[in-house]
Amino acid sequence: MRHIFIQEKFEELGIALSDISLGDFDSIGEYTAKKKRDQNGELYNSAGAFFRPNYERGLLIYSLIRKYKLTSYLEIGFGRGYSAICAAKAMHDNGIPGAVYTVDIKFDQKQMDLIKNIMPSDWLNRIVAVQGDSKEVLKEVFERQPQFDFVYIDGDHRADAVKADWELLKDRWTNFCLFDDYHLPTKSETDIECAMVIDSIDHPSKELIIMDRRIFFDDRRISNAEIDYGQVLLTNEPKSTLNEW
Repeated sequence: MRHIFIQEKFEELGIALSDISLGDFDSIGEYTAKKKRDQNGELYNSAGAFFRPNYERGLLIYSLIRKYKLTSYLEIGFGRGYSAICAAKAMHDNGIPGAVYTVDIKFDQKQMDLIKNIMPSDWLNRIVAVQGDSKEVLKEVFERQPQFDFVYIDGDHRADAVKADWELLKDRWTNFCLFDDYHLPTKSETDIECAMVIDSIDHPSKELIIMDRRIFFDDRRISNAEIDYGQVLLTNEPKSTLNEW
Protein backbone atom coordinates (compact mmCIF):
# COMPACT_ATOMS: atom_id res chain seq x y z
CA MET A 1 0.00 0.00 0.00
CA ARG A 2 1.34 3.40 -0.95
CA HIS A 3 1.90 6.01 1.77
CA ILE A 4 1.46 9.68 0.94
CA PHE A 5 1.22 12.82 3.08
CA ILE A 6 -1.94 14.91 2.85
CA GLN A 7 -0.04 17.90 1.41
CA GLU A 8 1.37 15.69 -1.36
CA LYS A 9 -2.08 14.26 -2.08
CA PHE A 10 -3.45 17.73 -2.66
CA GLU A 11 -0.57 18.47 -5.03
CA GLU A 12 -1.29 15.24 -6.89
CA LEU A 13 -4.94 16.22 -7.22
CA GLY A 14 -3.97 19.63 -8.53
CA ILE A 15 -5.59 21.39 -5.58
CA ALA A 16 -3.83 24.41 -4.11
CA LEU A 17 -4.27 24.84 -0.38
CA SER A 18 -4.27 28.58 -1.01
CA ASP A 19 -7.65 28.08 -2.72
CA ILE A 20 -9.15 26.57 0.45
CA SER A 21 -10.11 28.73 3.42
CA LEU A 22 -8.69 26.88 6.43
CA GLY A 23 -10.67 29.26 8.60
CA ASP A 24 -13.93 27.78 7.29
CA PHE A 25 -12.90 24.32 8.49
CA ASP A 26 -11.61 25.69 11.76
CA SER A 27 -15.01 27.29 12.30
CA ILE A 28 -16.84 24.05 11.50
CA GLY A 29 -14.50 22.06 13.72
CA GLU A 30 -14.90 24.50 16.62
CA TYR A 31 -18.39 23.10 17.20
CA THR A 32 -18.12 19.61 15.72
CA ALA A 33 -14.58 18.26 16.17
CA LYS A 34 -12.48 20.20 18.69
CA LYS A 35 -11.64 18.14 21.78
CA LYS A 36 -10.61 18.90 25.35
CA ARG A 37 -7.61 17.24 26.92
CA ASP A 38 -7.54 15.44 30.23
CA GLN A 39 -6.54 18.05 32.81
CA ASN A 40 -4.17 15.52 34.37
CA GLY A 41 -2.36 14.79 31.11
CA GLU A 42 1.07 16.12 30.20
CA LEU A 43 -0.10 17.88 27.03
CA TYR A 44 -2.73 19.84 28.96
CA ASN A 45 0.08 21.90 30.51
CA SER A 46 2.55 21.91 27.61
CA ALA A 47 0.26 22.31 24.58
CA GLY A 48 -3.08 23.58 25.87
CA ALA A 49 -6.53 22.50 27.02
CA PHE A 50 -7.98 21.93 23.55
CA PHE A 51 -6.79 20.31 20.34
CA ARG A 52 -8.00 19.93 16.75
CA PRO A 53 -7.85 16.23 15.84
CA ASN A 54 -7.44 15.54 12.14
CA TYR A 55 -9.32 18.49 10.70
CA GLU A 56 -7.50 17.51 7.49
CA ARG A 57 -10.07 14.78 6.90
CA GLY A 58 -12.64 17.49 6.32
CA LEU A 59 -10.36 19.21 3.82
CA LEU A 60 -9.93 15.95 1.90
CA ILE A 61 -13.63 15.08 1.83
CA TYR A 62 -14.54 18.62 0.82
CA SER A 63 -11.91 18.79 -1.91
CA LEU A 64 -12.76 15.45 -3.52
CA ILE A 65 -16.45 16.33 -3.64
CA ARG A 66 -15.73 19.76 -5.11
CA LYS A 67 -13.17 18.70 -7.68
CA TYR A 68 -15.15 15.77 -9.04
CA LYS A 69 -18.62 17.35 -8.73
CA LEU A 70 -19.85 14.52 -6.54
CA THR A 71 -23.54 14.61 -5.67
CA SER A 72 -23.98 11.66 -3.31
CA TYR A 73 -22.08 10.88 -0.11
CA LEU A 74 -22.74 8.24 2.55
CA GLU A 75 -20.94 7.97 5.86
CA ILE A 76 -21.12 5.47 8.69
CA GLY A 77 -20.54 7.38 11.91
CA PHE A 78 -21.77 10.95 12.37
CA GLY A 79 -19.96 11.71 15.61
CA ARG A 80 -20.51 15.43 16.17
CA GLY A 81 -21.03 16.14 12.48
CA TYR A 82 -17.71 17.45 11.20
CA SER A 83 -17.31 15.26 8.10
CA ALA A 84 -20.98 15.41 7.12
CA ILE A 85 -21.01 19.19 7.29
CA CYS A 86 -17.77 19.45 5.27
CA ALA A 87 -19.37 17.23 2.61
CA ALA A 88 -22.56 19.28 2.59
CA LYS A 89 -20.61 22.52 2.31
CA ALA A 90 -18.75 21.14 -0.71
CA MET A 91 -21.97 20.30 -2.52
CA HIS A 92 -23.38 23.70 -1.68
CA ASP A 93 -20.23 25.45 -2.94
CA ASN A 94 -20.47 23.48 -6.20
CA GLY A 95 -23.95 24.93 -6.66
CA ILE A 96 -25.49 21.66 -7.83
CA PRO A 97 -27.99 19.24 -6.23
CA GLY A 98 -26.58 16.66 -3.87
CA ALA A 99 -27.31 14.71 -0.70
CA VAL A 100 -25.24 13.68 2.32
CA TYR A 101 -26.47 10.55 4.09
CA THR A 102 -25.11 9.96 7.57
CA VAL A 103 -25.80 6.83 9.60
CA ASP A 104 -25.22 6.63 13.33
CA ILE A 105 -26.52 4.35 16.02
CA LYS A 106 -27.28 7.39 18.19
CA PHE A 107 -27.44 11.09 17.43
CA ASP A 108 -26.87 13.46 20.35
CA GLN A 109 -29.92 15.75 20.29
CA LYS A 110 -28.11 18.59 22.06
CA GLN A 111 -25.39 18.46 19.41
CA MET A 112 -27.97 18.36 16.61
CA ASP A 113 -29.70 21.42 18.09
CA LEU A 114 -26.37 23.24 18.36
CA ILE A 115 -25.56 22.53 14.73
CA LYS A 116 -28.98 23.76 13.61
CA ASN A 117 -28.43 27.04 15.46
CA ILE A 118 -24.91 27.65 14.14
CA MET A 119 -24.42 26.07 10.71
CA PRO A 120 -26.00 27.50 7.53
CA SER A 121 -29.34 25.92 6.68
CA ASP A 122 -28.27 25.71 3.02
CA TRP A 123 -25.69 23.13 4.11
CA LEU A 124 -27.82 21.29 6.64
CA ASN A 125 -30.73 20.89 4.23
CA ARG A 126 -28.56 18.50 2.23
CA ILE A 127 -27.97 16.16 5.17
CA VAL A 128 -30.16 13.09 5.67
CA ALA A 129 -29.62 11.59 9.13
CA VAL A 130 -30.52 7.91 9.58
CA GLN A 131 -30.42 6.60 13.14
CA GLY A 132 -29.65 2.95 13.83
CA ASP A 133 -27.08 0.21 13.52
CA SER A 134 -25.60 0.27 10.02
CA LYS A 135 -26.24 -3.47 9.62
CA GLU A 136 -29.94 -2.82 10.15
CA VAL A 137 -30.67 0.53 8.49
CA LEU A 138 -28.51 0.53 5.35
CA LYS A 139 -31.10 -1.58 3.54
CA GLU A 140 -33.53 1.32 4.00
CA VAL A 141 -30.90 3.78 2.74
CA PHE A 142 -30.16 1.70 -0.37
CA GLU A 143 -33.86 1.57 -1.21
CA ARG A 144 -33.73 5.36 -1.46
CA GLN A 145 -30.33 5.51 -3.16
CA PRO A 146 -28.57 2.29 -4.21
CA GLN A 147 -25.21 3.83 -5.22
CA PHE A 148 -23.07 6.65 -3.86
CA ASP A 149 -20.22 8.62 -5.39
CA PHE A 150 -18.35 8.63 -2.09
CA VAL A 151 -18.60 6.47 1.04
CA TYR A 152 -16.81 7.07 4.33
CA ILE A 153 -16.43 4.28 6.92
CA ASP A 154 -16.02 5.84 10.37
CA GLY A 155 -18.30 3.86 12.68
CA ASP A 156 -17.38 1.24 15.26
CA HIS A 157 -13.60 0.74 14.86
CA ARG A 158 -13.45 -2.86 16.07
CA ALA A 159 -12.44 -5.29 13.33
CA ASP A 160 -15.74 -7.18 13.10
CA ALA A 161 -17.70 -3.95 12.77
CA VAL A 162 -15.35 -2.43 10.18
CA LYS A 163 -15.52 -5.63 8.16
CA ALA A 164 -19.32 -5.67 8.33
CA ASP A 165 -19.52 -2.06 7.13
CA TRP A 166 -17.08 -2.78 4.29
CA GLU A 167 -19.10 -5.81 3.17
CA LEU A 168 -22.25 -3.68 3.10
CA LEU A 169 -20.61 -0.83 1.18
CA LYS A 170 -17.95 -2.40 -1.05
CA ASP A 171 -20.28 -2.55 -4.08
CA ARG A 172 -22.12 0.68 -3.33
CA TRP A 173 -19.53 3.34 -4.25
CA THR A 174 -18.47 4.62 -7.65
CA ASN A 175 -15.64 7.11 -7.07
CA PHE A 176 -14.16 7.05 -3.56
CA CYS A 177 -14.17 5.00 -0.37
CA LEU A 178 -12.42 6.44 2.67
CA PHE A 179 -11.59 4.59 5.91
CA ASP A 180 -10.93 6.38 9.19
CA ASP A 181 -8.11 5.59 11.64
CA TYR A 182 -5.53 3.37 9.99
CA HIS A 183 -2.79 2.79 12.56
CA LEU A 184 0.70 1.58 11.64
CA PRO A 185 2.15 -1.22 13.84
CA THR A 186 4.11 1.38 15.80
CA LYS A 187 0.84 2.84 17.13
CA SER A 188 -1.48 0.78 19.30
CA GLU A 189 -4.84 1.85 20.73
CA THR A 190 -7.55 -0.30 22.26
CA ASP A 191 -10.53 -1.12 20.02
CA ILE A 192 -9.10 0.65 16.95
CA GLU A 193 -8.67 -2.27 14.59
CA CYS A 194 -9.41 -0.70 11.21
CA ALA A 195 -5.99 -1.67 9.82
CA MET A 196 -6.72 -5.38 10.31
CA VAL A 197 -9.62 -5.13 7.85
CA ILE A 198 -8.09 -2.61 5.45
CA ASP A 199 -4.97 -4.75 5.01
CA SER A 200 -7.16 -7.61 3.76
CA ILE A 201 -8.79 -5.50 1.02
CA ASP A 202 -7.35 -6.02 -2.44
CA HIS A 203 -7.73 -2.80 -4.42
CA PRO A 204 -5.05 -1.41 -6.76
CA SER A 205 -5.57 2.20 -5.68
CA LYS A 206 -5.33 1.63 -1.93
CA GLU A 207 -3.27 4.35 -0.28
CA LEU A 208 -2.62 5.53 3.25
CA ILE A 209 -2.89 9.30 3.46
CA ILE A 210 -0.88 10.46 6.46
CA MET A 211 -2.75 13.30 8.09
CA ASP A 212 -3.77 14.83 11.44
CA ARG A 213 -2.24 18.21 12.19
CA ARG A 214 -0.04 18.13 9.09
CA ILE A 215 -1.73 21.27 7.69
CA PHE A 216 -3.33 22.70 10.80
CA PHE A 217 -0.98 23.61 13.64
CA ASP A 218 0.59 20.54 15.24
CA ASP A 219 0.39 21.32 18.93
CA ARG A 220 2.18 18.06 19.78
CA ARG A 221 5.16 18.95 17.55
CA ILE A 222 5.15 15.48 15.95
CA SER A 223 7.30 15.43 12.82
CA ASN A 224 6.34 13.80 9.52
CA ALA A 225 8.89 11.09 10.24
CA GLU A 226 7.24 10.23 13.56
CA ILE A 227 3.53 10.29 12.74
CA ASP A 228 2.17 6.77 12.37
CA TYR A 229 -1.46 6.94 11.30
CA GLY A 230 -3.85 8.41 8.79
CA GLN A 231 -6.82 7.44 6.61
CA VAL A 232 -6.98 5.01 3.70
CA LEU A 233 -8.49 6.02 0.37
CA LEU A 234 -9.71 3.72 -2.40
CA THR A 235 -10.30 5.34 -5.78
CA ASN A 236 -12.13 4.30 -8.91
CA GLU A 237 -11.72 6.29 -12.10
CA PRO A 238 -13.55 9.58 -11.41
CA LYS A 239 -16.44 10.37 -13.73
CA SER A 240 -15.76 14.07 -14.12
CA THR A 241 -13.65 16.92 -12.83
CA LEU A 242 -14.13 20.54 -11.94
CA ASN A 243 -10.98 22.37 -12.99
CA GLU A 244 -11.82 25.65 -11.28
CA TRP A 245 -13.75 26.19 -8.09
